Amino acid sequence: MARRSLVKCPKAFEKYGFCGLLAVIYAAKLAMPANLMQLHAFFAEVKRICSIDPCKWHNVLPKKQGGISFAHTVCLLRHYNTCSFEEITTSEGVTKTNLLGWLKKNTTPKSSYIVHVGKHAFFVDIGKSKSQWKIYDQGGVRSKKDLDILKKKGGYGRKMIKRVIKINTT
Repeated sequence: MARRSLVKCPKAFEKYGFCGLLAVIYAAKLAMPANLMQLHAFFAEVKRICSIDPCKWHNVLPKKQGGISFAHTVCLLRHYNTCSFEEITTSEGVTKTNLLGWLKKNTTPKSSYIVHVGKHAFFVDIGKSKSQWKIYDQGGVRSKKDLDILKKKGGYGRKMIKRVIKINTT
């Protein structure tokens, strides 16, 4: 089965800080919002599904509007029910490793993950080999050729992994 091509997040949405929601869009294979009206409609749907107080996002417009927790990520994946998933546990080497170390040691070819590091989340797609990975977030697509950017001080390649969800594709 051919791997699907993922639609890149529109550049105009970078300021909204909806990295966790974007990871859910990729994992659940939802339609990417094409304009601001669709994005705000998606935010309203997420607030309803996860029972998020509307004031929580309204008070932080636009910088962190759309920011969700790990529990909200799981809630949304269950709600949309378009993929099976499982949390990778600490016994499987998730904690006490940074993103780049985890990519080398704890991934499998032809797999997908939602990774939470610090206050950031993103979708990771692994190709035919472990070294053919791509990271999708609202800042764009990152791959092995972007290691210098990821390794920079403050880059999320150096950040410790908090939680990982493996998306089981069938």
